[in-house]
Amino acid sequence: MSSNYKTSFKAYTAWNYEREIEDLNKASEKSWQLVKGGCFHSRFVKNPDVHYRYQLDFGRIEDMGRYIETFREQGWEYINSTFNGWHYFRKLYDPSQPEESYEIFTDRESLHEMNNRWARLALILGIILAAFAVFYAVRSFTHLTIPSLIRFFMFLIESALLLRGWFIMRNPESSRNRRGDGAIFAIFLSVIILGAGISIILEGQRPHMWTTQQASSIDQPIIDNRWNDFDVKYADNYYLDLKLEAPAPMTFEIVNDAGEAVFTQTATAFDEKNIRLKLPRGHYQFSISCTTGYYVYCDLD
Repeated sequence: MSSNYKTSFKAYTAWNYEREIEDLNKASEKSWQLVKGGCFHSRFVKNPDVHYRYQLDFGRIEDMGRYIETFREQGWEYINSTFNGWHYFRKLYDPSQPEESYEIFTDRESLHEMNNRWARLALILGIILAAFAVFYAVRSFTHLTIPSLIRFFMFLIESALLLRGWFIMRNPESSRNRRGDGAIFAIFLSVIILGAGISIILEGQRPHMWTTQQASSIDQPIIDNRWNDFDVKYADNYYLDLKLEAPAPMTFEIVNDAGEAVFTQTATAFDEKNIRLKLPRGHYQFSISCTTGYYVYCDLD
């Protein structure tokens, strides 16, 4: 029974939806009839007794019942809709009928309207993603980290691809049946999945931590008192907010496993944010040395 069904995992760009229509028509000629269309995969049943022509429409529909009935009156059978607003239709193929009778839009104005619906959505999403790219570009000037760079390039590539699609759909005279669009869409999905996944993993591995140490007075000098172990799992820029207060000069250090200070600050009063530290992978501790009472606040990310 299962041999009568198959799943196709082809993906298509919205601005090249004609390619999907062509593939559905060719599948029907080979006896594979669409059961459910999807953004990333479609389901087919084998039926050599029928032959269909397929069409797609795009848009958010308020009255779905009336929408489907309108197309039914024109001879189109509704199949299904996707979560992002694409609607699949089919019509029994009669070779004696002209190919124009299998166009879902019978005039240029209707086709232009459908293209504009998708183009508006692509423009809005493209602008939003471009804004995120700008945000991470600006952030990289003051808070340069590997996760921030990944997010910048991720949003930049995504916005560029969507704005490219917007331009194509806004210019219906240009050909949307372009070579390489399948590869472009694969890149788009890979950027989303890999970029988001890697940045989330790397962000989760950063030593996000804050701590305080204080004493109103001490009985004897403190020399290299270490506390707050933490691990750096990959080399990158890390940022420290540090505040020191003491009647006499005190020293704050970040010390690695070899006992070497990778950061040192000596002062009676110090308050600075976003101190850039280039830390290699390894194990670290905070350390203080002082002769009087003290207050230390540090926040590392």
